Amino acid sequence: MAVKANTIGKVALAALAASTLAMGVSGASATDAETTDAAEEAPLTEDQIAASRALFGQYGCSACHLFADAGGSGHIGPALDGNSGLSVDYVEQIVTNGQGAMPSFGGMVSEEELHTLSRYIVEKKQ
Repeated sequence: MAVKANTIGKVALAALAASTLAMGVSGASATDAETTDAAEEAPLTEDQIAASRALFGQYGCSACHLFADAGGSGHIGPALDGNSGLSVDYVEQIVTNGQGAMPSFGGMVSEEELHTLSRYIVEKKQ
């Protein structure tokens, strides 16, 4: 009986390992697909740009960040213009969760507004 239980345990462990490996592989390809999709997004429309400029002003971003396209002239936070380290995902994460002196804006704007604002910042940084 112990041999059968031990064999069943090994089979179960192998199945668990295989499913974990499969999840890891499918997760990796989903991430790759998301990266590709984000890179293939169409440029923002004029309406999306105008809405993002309005959000940037409404939430006081321009008081802390240098960002010429939205009239930002602040020097408290990092300059957005010329900042090659900005990606859409990074901006979304920082705006949502805050960092350092920057407060969290998570829950204040919709996911769509957040994504469009993040794309706007990355697209228009000089």
